[in-house]
Amino acid sequence: MPRTRKDGTAKGKLQATKRFGEFLVEKGLIDEDQRDDALAIQEAVNHRLGFMATIEEVITVAQVFTILEEQKKTHQPFGELAREMKLIDREKLTKLLDRQNGLRMKVGEILVGLMYLKKEEMETALEHFLKEVSG
Repeated sequence: MPRTRKDGTAKGKLQATKRFGEFLVEKGLIDEDQRDDALAIQEAVNHRLGFMATIEEVITVAQVFTILEEQKKTHQPFGELAREMKLIDREKLTKLLDRQNGLRMKVGEILVGLMYLKKEEMETALEHFLKEVSG
């Protein structure tokens, strides 16, 4: 299931130039196809912010489409645009992002679920990754 690279970092707290999936490939723990499988699953199961905002009744479906149309032009993150358009305030956006992150399946968890990595291997690799990207 090849797809474009779009990986998540540990619990969304780390904005790293290198992603965890890429790190695992570089270390030879998984191959690119395995990484791509995990990323495709992550993309399929994780909720988009606009979807969550409508479920939480923060914005309407029509407003989501308005934001998405603007996003095509500006390439800004959905939440930033929603705030700029005064459709959501900072507090509600923060709550939505926290909830989204809490529900998000992590690449490492998916790789373990696919049995591409053992849980212990993934946890050890994650520790090394966090040390590497933090300096």
